[in-house]
Amino acid sequence: MSSISVLITERRKRVRSICRNLLEPERGIRIVGEARNGIEAVSAVARFKPNVVLLDATLANGSTASLIPIIRRKSPRTRVLLLTDRAPAARTLDTLSHGARGYLEKTALPAYLPRAVRVVSGGEAWVPRKMVARIMDRLVRMTSEEPARRGARSRA
Repeated sequence: MSSISVLITERRKRVRSICRNLLEPERGIRIVGEARNGIEAVSAVARFKPNVVLLDATLANGSTASLIPIIRRKSPRTRVLLLTDRAPAARTLDTLSHGARGYLEKTALPAYLPRAVRVVSGGEAWVPRKMVARIMDRLVRMTSEEPARRGARSRA
């Protein structure tokens, strides 16, 4: 079994340290690097092609959502797990819609980080139970709006 390579992208050194301390002792998980911002993250993803990028959802200049497609282009097999500071649900859903495989609140890192990394690396999603209903509601809205948009286009 090969190890899961992880890139930690977090603006705060303390949180990067927490992630490192939680993941280093784990069998089958290997940290390949750390990044403090989006520029460093993109460079590290291109270089290391990690299985999972832990991505701070509150990077400077609101760049997190725009980074996800870039990360996916640089390394299509890399999966993104957002790390959040209790961000508003709407903003989290917007960021997830850019291609992240899930998110984990930073307060829950000690309890769930290694398991979340394994789940996301395996191709599954990691979202707190409380968000599942909101995600489903958004999907329903998106699918119910699509026929209306198609109808408007066909009448034009």
